[in-house]
Amino acid sequence: MRHIKKGTAKRKTIALLYHYVPKNITDEYFSKEHALVDNQTDEIVQYMKRLFQHKRYNVQVIKVKPDDLSELKDLKADFVFNLVDSKKMEVEIARILGRLHIPYSGSSFKAIQTSNNKLRTKRLFEKNALPTPKYRIIGLHDRISRKLLPGKFPVIVKPAFEHCSIGITNKSIATTYEQFKKLVTRMRRQHHQALLTEEFISGKELQVTVLETPTKTYALPIAEIAFRGKTKNKWNIYGFDEKWTKNLAVYSSCHFISPPKLLRKDVDSGIRKDSIRAFYALGMRDYARFDLRYNTKESKWYFLEGNANAGFDPDPRDAMTASIQAHGMTLDDFVLQIVRNSLH
Repeated sequence: MRHIKKGTAKRKTIALLYHYVPKNITDEYFSKEHALVDNQTDEIVQYMKRLFQHKRYNVQVIKVKPDDLSELKDLKADFVFNLVDSKKMEVEIARILGRLHIPYSGSSFKAIQTSNNKLRTKRLFEKNALPTPKYRIIGLHDRISRKLLPGKFPVIVKPAFEHCSIGITNKSIATTYEQFKKLVTRMRRQHHQALLTEEFISGKELQVTVLETPTKTYALPIAEIAFRGKTKNKWNIYGFDEKWTKNLAVYSSCHFISPPKLLRKDVDSGIRKDSIRAFYALGMRDYARFDLRYNTKESKWYFLEGNANAGFDPDPRDAMTASIQAHGMTLDDFVLQIVRNSLH
């Protein structure tokens, strides 16, 4: 075994790979909503750069654009922290990373592709006996009829291939058939894709972060959506406005608490065990986040979707950060664990 003298070991290099969408881009994919959610990475890149430099890693910052991946040619690192979570680019980037034979954070191309497809995700939940709301798929050219209803009202209608809560607001829920018809017509016009309609589960909205380590996989303490003061959300959902629209009072009011209030221990344990099962059912790796609804009257939980490439946010109002802190870790600990999974 070759011995290296103390202090002579070569520093490892971590590449921070992220995306940027120019304001003048003409690609038809980038609506106002996409441009907003896809340009929220600068702060976390600077945070990680400081963290890794402090831990004596060399850091390389690689920025890619939708129509220009040329900076990838300069990638020379021992590990890539993949912060590309643009729906348009993250599948392509994950495919490329899988071919480079350089360790990288997060899930594979296949798992990211699955979590971007709500229909495929629902089928995997069903296949693995993971509870999920009753649903129907509405094709772009399906005639609107009562046959498209998944069950009793209220129902929620979502774009089938979006992320970051695009297309999900208080106006995405119908309580009558007439509302449902108008909602489907409007969302087809806005999003130009198949729709997913589900029975809406009244109760709590929860998020569960799963962290994989070489020795154990953890479902961190559950995070529950909450609202401060009198500004609330009619349906208690974490939609686009609560997540992104900073000029609205509901954005400032919305936050996550972890662990949730008044959640029975057996329910908490069941949700966390099922979240680990979901993690592997969807082929995920390193870390992921799941969105659920919990019916408090029936004491039943339902998986809505999984995020194989969940974004990081140092703000304690963020669900993943709240869960990490409730687990007794810091965000620094969490990020460094993901690197250790591959490098140490």
